Amino acid sequence: MRLNSFSKKPALAVIAIIIIVALMGGLRIIFYLKSPDVLLLHDRAGAQWIKYDSEFQLEARATSRTESTFKYVFNTNESIDAAEISLQALKQFRIIFDGVEIFSSPDDLSQWKKVNHVKIPFPVESGPHDIIINVVSESSHPAVIAYSDTLPVNTGTGWFASRDGENWRMAVPASLIQQAKISKSFPSSVESLKAITPYLAVIFLTTFFIFLFAGTNGKLSLKFLNGEIESSHVRWILIFLWALLSLNNIFRLNFQVGTDGWGHIEYIDYIVTNRSLPFAYDGWQMFQAPLSYVLSAPLYALLMKWFDLPSVVKIMGIIPVTCGLLQIEIIYRMAKLVFSARKDLQIIAVITGTLLPIHTYTCQYVGNEPLTALLISLLILLCLYLIMPDAPERRPRYFILMGVVWGLALLSKMTALLLAPALIFVLFAHAKLIHKPPKFSFKIIAMVFCVSILVSGWYYIRNHMEFGNPFTGLFDMNILQWWQDPGYRTWSHFLTFGQSLCYPIYAGVTSFWDMFYSTLWLDGINSGLIDFVPWNEKFMIAGSLLALIPSAFLVIGVVSLWRNKEFAYRNAVIFSVAVIALFLVAMMDMYIVYPVYSRTKASYTLGLLPCYAILVAAGLEPFLKNRIIRSISLALFACWAFAAYVAYFVVKYQ
Repeated sequence: MRLNSFSKKPALAVIAIIIIVALMGGLRIIFYLKSPDVLLLHDRAGAQWIKYDSEFQLEARATSRTESTFKYVFNTNESIDAAEISLQALKQFRIIFDGVEIFSSPDDLSQWKKVNHVKIPFPVESGPHDIIINVVSESSHPAVIAYSDTLPVNTGTGWFASRDGENWRMAVPASLIQQAKISKSFPSSVESLKAITPYLAVIFLTTFFIFLFAGTNGKLSLKFLNGEIESSHVRWILIFLWALLSLNNIFRLNFQVGTDGWGHIEYIDYIVTNRSLPFAYDGWQMFQAPLSYVLSAPLYALLMKWFDLPSVVKIMGIIPVTCGLLQIEIIYRMAKLVFSARKDLQIIAVITGTLLPIHTYTCQYVGNEPLTALLISLLILLCLYLIMPDAPERRPRYFILMGVVWGLALLSKMTALLLAPALIFVLFAHAKLIHKPPKFSFKIIAMVFCVSILVSGWYYIRNHMEFGNPFTGLFDMNILQWWQDPGYRTWSHFLTFGQSLCYPIYAGVTSFWDMFYSTLWLDGINSGLIDFVPWNEKFMIAGSLLALIPSAFLVIGVVSLWRNKEFAYRNAVIFSVAVIALFLVAMMDMYIVYPVYSRTKASYTLGLLPCYAILVAAGLEPFLKNRIIRSISLALFACWAFAAYVAYFVVKYQ
């Protein structure tokens, strides 16, 4: 008997979805290319965007204008009349040909995307010639692209650049982003892996032999001391170990650890001091939704009466730690639901979700991500209950609960808005699974959305009334009063990956995928610190290579959609893939629109821990059938899990 799955879509519906996605993607790309606020540079006509070759700077810079000058010398063998050069610069430029200024772009920087076709106002005689292009940019590094059909001029190799007009160096392609030099002051991933190999060897061999003699037919009985280990047992063990790690870190971790930590503390202090909510432009992080800060304010006010600020900041870590512990419980309940017939996969899912580094290190310091992640994970669990095969019909109060949870998530962080299409999809799928007419779908969708608006709408209405934009901070680029390197994007920044496997600290500055990988599987940006790794350095850095193990299983979990269309948890896998893809697309969009390296951390997907856990467990499943392969796979997985835990258990007082 075939499983009842919402994945069986009519061909026309699938085609319609593909067409809609393609149209929306095409319109968004047109926006990237046309909007002057999107600093996306694309090479063309055989020429490259070029820039001054400077060291990558990790610190944020104040909004300011920057200037670079570009120079090129070339020869012609004959006289050329009516020569023309096409130029585009980021953002304003003037061009000097053979010592004569022949063109200056408008002062209006919003016109920078216009390609200027500059005609040389005099014949270009045979012999040597030089071009000098002075470029002025704003909150970005100056860059230029130039090409000509009549002259041997194409920006690329052979061009020079200067910041003062006197000291020159070879210009480099704008697509080239050098990793910050400080990255190589830390050990490489290979060096770190070698250093911890003795520990991993013990874990590997122990795990290998345990599983070599445990269970048959791919279902692990895991019997020790005359008792069977259930996933619930593993859940409690992990909660204890994770709580022990967090309690240890509250005392030992440096109080300055935490991405944008002081901005979050400033937000809480504002609420305590003013007894009101700030507006978006009142401070660094005050564009954030308020729930996490409102809940933190009473504890902060109480602690400030008894302790100094550094101590208060460390003790405030109790709140994100509590959120992290509750998220482990949600992951356990998800595993019991999705893999109800497979205790082995339940255990793998719980271990994955608990020890995923983004979960561990993000919950060790003050911030709004842990509460947001907790609420998103809870909403995902509620969604999974609706789409599993043989899901029962739910009463209206269930959908009211979903609306409340989503509304609270929206009050915690605006990124919860991304769940809207996923919720619509799930609610339609649920109606189909229980054989309800379309009007039932619209009824429960309206219920969820209306309740969420009742819970969170007041905050977004407040934003709209004050700023004319309900999502100030998420879709309002003017909120940034600072900028970070590189200050622009090129398409190549999406097409490269690998630096995070070599020197993972700050590898995320080089490409989107390196940023995502290095912040998902380790603390690749040192939780906001520049020159100090607050964790166990070698274990953490080695994690960039060890993470290839669960990453491979995750990819195989995605591929399993096409491998087997009959397994009971297929709906959950489809949902997990869709939600992760949705968040990735949104992060890519953010990566282009906000060209600063710290805006696309994997912490934005912290609420998707259940989805990551589902895919890793589903990807491991094919390797659990053969005893030898099973033992090797789980031994490798155990090595990753061990290193992921030890990496963030601080051993020295900081």
